[in-house]
Amino acid sequence: MTRRTSLFAAAAMAGAGALALVSSWTAPAAAQEWPQDDITIVVAYPAGGGTDSAIRAMTEILSRELGQNILVQNVGGAGGGVAATQVMSRDPDGYTLLATNSTSITLAPLVERTAYDIDDFGHVAILGEFQNAVFANKDVPFGTLDELVERVKEENRPMTYASQLAIDRLLMQYIAKERGIELLPLPVSGGSGAVQAVLSGDVDVSFSGGSWAPLVNAGDAKALFAASHGRLKVAPDLISMGEMGFPFGVTSHISLHAPAGTPEEVLEKISAAFEPAVNGEQAQNVGETRFMDMTFRGLAEAREVIRKERETYQAILATLEQQEKSE
Repeated sequence: MTRRTSLFAAAAMAGAGALALVSSWTAPAAAQEWPQDDITIVVAYPAGGGTDSAIRAMTEILSRELGQNILVQNVGGAGGGVAATQVMSRDPDGYTLLATNSTSITLAPLVERTAYDIDDFGHVAILGEFQNAVFANKDVPFGTLDELVERVKEENRPMTYASQLAIDRLLMQYIAKERGIELLPLPVSGGSGAVQAVLSGDVDVSFSGGSWAPLVNAGDAKALFAASHGRLKVAPDLISMGEMGFPFGVTSHISLHAPAGTPEEVLEKISAAFEPAVNGEQAQNVGETRFMDMTFRGLAEAREVIRKERETYQAILATLEQQEKSE
């Protein structure tokens, strides 16, 4: 090697070292400087719902904690899928976040055609848990799942239900297979559509993440069972799926996500800011009014919740597939 070649090689190595040094400091520096602009939270449902109300109740504290304006944007459609697709494609810089029902991330990609999957997001925090239950009109002649199953078998007809999300379709299909009955879904739009279908007597039952509770408390509907494996915080006397002999139950959460690739330091800052916001009086009041358990879970725990939720739905789907093969 000539002296000139050696000099060029040394210069190249020094340049590469300098670039490595710059890149090693760039990411932490950028994370330390974040945030420098407004932060947009995309709520995956129309304004006025439980998720939207909870997020809007948190914005004042979030703005104070992060020192920036918090903008809320409602993007409904496809049970949360439209918003998830939009946020997935945004820059992973921490300035665009997704607030959704966790099942749009954990379940929907397993049973529907979605442009995204669970790994297309950084899972930032769990902001609350929906109190899922199955309910019916107050005037129906059954008060339990077993009584409903017995009735539809006697009448030689399918069980009818209001269908709005992937989670209720999976739940009802699972129950029908276990109890040996047929299903007839009535597609509805959102929780309000499900409530109307029940109150009008158009369906036997509906699944709900919380809108059932005020109806039951007012005497306009009856709750048949908690859709979770264990009992619900807001209705501890309501029998659970586990107690009825099912090995599974469905859970869903208000979950917060960022595009995959968002720096870990930024995710940590976002998650930390949401803890006082969730625990604030306004968000807790929304939880009480909407019958949601507003309990914060940070970065590490949120990832574990999302992982376990995905595994539960995979297990239910595997059970359904095995049942179909044996028929």
